[in-house]
Amino acid sequence: MYLLAQFIMAGRFKAALVALFGNLLPLISPAAVGLVALRRSAGDAMLVMLWALLPLIVLLNMSDVITEVNVVMIWASLASVVVVLAAALVLRSSASWPWALMAVVLSSAAASLALKFFLGIELEAMRTALLVMFEQVAEQQGQVIDLSFSDLFLAGLVAWAVALTAIGALLLARWWQALLYNPGGFRTEFHAVRMDRVVAASLMAGLCVCYLLSGDFFAWGNLLGLPLLLGGIALVHHTVAFTQLSGHWLILFYMGLVLLVGPLSTVLVGLGFLDSMLNIRARLAARKTGN
Repeated sequence: MYLLAQFIMAGRFKAALVALFGNLLPLISPAAVGLVALRRSAGDAMLVMLWALLPLIVLLNMSDVITEVNVVMIWASLASVVVVLAAALVLRSSASWPWALMAVVLSSAAASLALKFFLGIELEAMRTALLVMFEQVAEQQGQVIDLSFSDLFLAGLVAWAVALTAIGALLLARWWQALLYNPGGFRTEFHAVRMDRVVAASLMAGLCVCYLLSGDFFAWGNLLGLPLLLGGIALVHHTVAFTQLSGHWLILFYMGLVLLVGPLSTVLVGLGFLDSMLNIRARLAARKTGN
């Protein structure tokens, strides 16, 4: 990864190559755009972004090969690259992960609502495909499930996917930047990720409202929970380091997150919210000092 980051920062042409061919691997293209935005000018980042978008735009024009469902996914990939650029510029100017995460949430929501307006037919095809998939799963399990997906739910699902991809790419870009210019800095920075009290309270209130309303808003609640989720994960990393536990605990943690993604994600969102309200890191440090 160090060599790849070094290659990206060696010049515009090399960064453009990684952005162009990085689409073959998850997160690489948007992360390359994010790294350039974090370290170089916005103009350089936009130029690299165009190369990252080029193969996706080409795919959109291959209507005889690409299905309507894939069109939505391609547009979501396009949106994630733009969202990463915006969030990286916010992170660079503010040096604040909370601000960058809010930029991701807001820009992902705006992009998804725009796609909802322009991709009505494609979203309908996506809804049909999801219904068929869940019906097949229900039949295999011998269950009867009555499902329906509105355009609003699908837009929220797309927004959540765009934001999740953008956060992953932004984390990778920031890690690359630290490898090159500030070894060890990413670990310290990530361990300190914590939302502001007012922002955290607003996110939790919005999340609860979305969950209490009809299922159409469920995915939007998940979108609002992403910054708190990352804060919870950061607190777990900080606690493991603070208590000097083995790194094997983090491996077990991520295995549990994969296997129990729903329940554990809910716990992490709650943990991120509590940390924002109570500053658990400071309390741990004070207790250690007091002892």
